[in-house]
Parts: sequence; structure tokens; C-alpha cells
Amino acid sequence: MQNNNAVSVITGSAAQVPKVTAEALGIDILPLLIYIDGKEYHDGIDISPGELYQRMRLNQMEVKTAAPTVGQYYQAFKNSIEGGAKEILCVTLSSKLSADYSSAKNAANLVKTEIPESKIFVFDSRRAAVPQGLLTIEAAERLNAGQPMEDVLTYLENAWQKSSLIAALDTLEYLNRGGRIGQVAIYVGSTLRILPIVYLNDEGIVAPAAILRGKNKIIPTLVSQLKKRTEGYQKIRLAVMHADALERAEELKEAVQEAFPLINILIDEFTPVMGAHTGPGLLGLGYLFE
Repeated sequence: MQNNNAVSVITGSAAQVPKVTAEALGIDILPLLIYIDGKEYHDGIDISPGELYQRMRLNQMEVKTAAPTVGQYYQAFKNSIEGGAKEILCVTLSSKLSADYSSAKNAANLVKTEIPESKIFVFDSRRAAVPQGLLTIEAAERLNAGQPMEDVLTYLENAWQKSSLIAALDTLEYLNRGGRIGQVAIYVGSTLRILPIVYLNDEGIVAPAAILRGKNKIIPTLVSQLKKRTEGYQKIRLAVMHADALERAEELKEAVQEAFPLINILIDEFTPVMGAHTGPGLLGLGYLFE
């Protein structure tokens, strides 16, 4: 879909941009791939979050994920150009977590060799899930309002560090299995009932934010972490994330709403491609502030 300025914005399904928002702003969403016991699914298209998490709770199964291929990005960029886009902005998952960024860069280079005048800008968000989506939404709004691409890219370069996600995991098992565990690896295999609160750090990898020894402190800890990390904000976007934990997500939303009374807070089910690495039961917050 094209917006009025002949500018196209593309991101992956891991960014969790709500469908209604994507349609309103003209953001194209590329599905990431999920493999369950070797069978391929397209994230959010032929498998829903609830379905995946229920299956993960019931069965031991092998779940793997993959970024869109160079071919998928190539096709998406070509489609945008054929649809009249003069400039394309592609916001990818953290290059430390996925091959998403390198797929998009390689595809952009391929298109540029064929169409030298094409203007494709690939931005490594150093983020995933909700914060990646919030950065994409903000960029699309600015481009739709007529801001030049150069200014929007400068904004993104400064803004990604003011975004992140903070989440409590039920278990470290899935993160460890998928090799995306980062600095949290030191807690794997601990005999203590440890509940790590994790976040995406400035390198774009998973790091521990706090360590809890009981589920009753999860919600207050998430809220206090959020307040600490967004201190002095002028403007903020917030979303609650969960993986098959809707009741807890509603409790968290209430607690966050008390701390941020005038902010519209969405509840967003963690996309299957992200949930495959965290497992069911995740509860968290995504934010972007200025």
C-alpha cells in the first residue's frame, strides 16, 4: 500500500504493527517464517499466536524461525517501486537477533544494481517486537506528514535508544534453546526458582534487568523498570505484550495506566515468531519515548 508521498514503509511481522495501523499508514508487513517440527508457517498468516502457545504448552516440539528471505525483500521492494514509490524505508529486527537486516540489505543492493536510481533505506532498529513496531509507526507518521526521508532517518538514529522492551519470562528454556539468550545465559541451569526480567540493551541483545524469586513481584517490577527507563519523558508510546497470558496482561495494563494515566496503552499478543524464542507465559512492556 502506498501513502500520498510516494514513500513506502516496510517492516517484518516481528514488529507487531497492528493490522489497522499498518493499513492506515501504508506500512507493508512481511511475514517471518516459523518451522514447527519442520513444517513451515507464515507468521500471523497461517498460524495465530494463541494456537502456537497452546501447542507449546501441550507438546515438546521443535520450533525454529527465519527472517524473510532476500527474495521476499527483493519482491517487496520491486512491488513498491512498481506501485510508484520514489523512496522506500525498511525497518528491520535487530541484526544481533536475526538475519532480517542482512536479507533486506542484500535485496536492496540487488534492486539498486537493476534500478540504479532506486532509493531504498534499510534501518537496523536494534530492537524487536513492540519497540521495532513503535519506531516503524513513528517513522511512517512522519513520512506521511511530509517530513523528508533524511530527517526521518536522523530521528530513527536518535530514537531507537529511547525504545526497548522489558519482559518477564516463565522460563529461560526457549531463549537458551534458540541461542538468543545473550547475557542472561549465566542464569541457565540455576537450581533456584529464578525469574529474570529481561530487556533489549543498546547492542540489541537480551540482557537481565532484574532478578526475581517470585511471581507476585513481576507486575510492580515491570512498572518500576518502565518508570526508571522513561524518566522525564515529554511524549511516550506504550504497549503491554503477552504470550498466552491475557489475564496477567490486563492486570499489568491497569498498573501501568495508574503510573501513566493519560497514555493510551494497547495490549498486544506476542507474535508467534517472537514467542517461539520466549515460550508461553511471557509478560512485558514495549515503549518509545521522547
